[in-house]
Amino acid sequence: MLAMPVAGIAQTAPTWSELSTQQREVLGPLAKDWDQIEPEGRQRWLKVAEHYPDMPPEKQQRFQDRMRQWAQLTPQQREQARERYRRLRELTPEERRVLQERWEEYQSLPEHRRQELRESHRHRNRQDW
Repeated sequence: MLAMPVAGIAQTAPTWSELSTQQREVLGPLAKDWDQIEPEGRQRWLKVAEHYPDMPPEKQQRFQDRMRQWAQLTPQQREQARERYRRLRELTPEERRVLQERWEEYQSLPEHRRQELRESHRHRNRQDW
């Protein structure tokens, strides 16, 4: 398959007003930022929206929740999230397994203990500045 030139990508990345009613409903949390999203990013969102009707209701809800959370992030927070995602993709399967176990341990802690850990982490990060 030939790579699409950048100009071709721009032509296939519609503006918000060019989206179908269904696409606007699914991608609603992104409405205010849509026309500032890079064309490649719009294409990725459209691809996910295309599969949205086939998702089970709980997966649709999770998708909507995460999209709302993403839309509320600042550009700096979005870049930090992208960087964390890139780093996670570089982990070995064993490192991912260990990380998953640690996350499950954390999730099983009482809320007050998780709050203590979050505060401790924030305090340590401030000292690193």
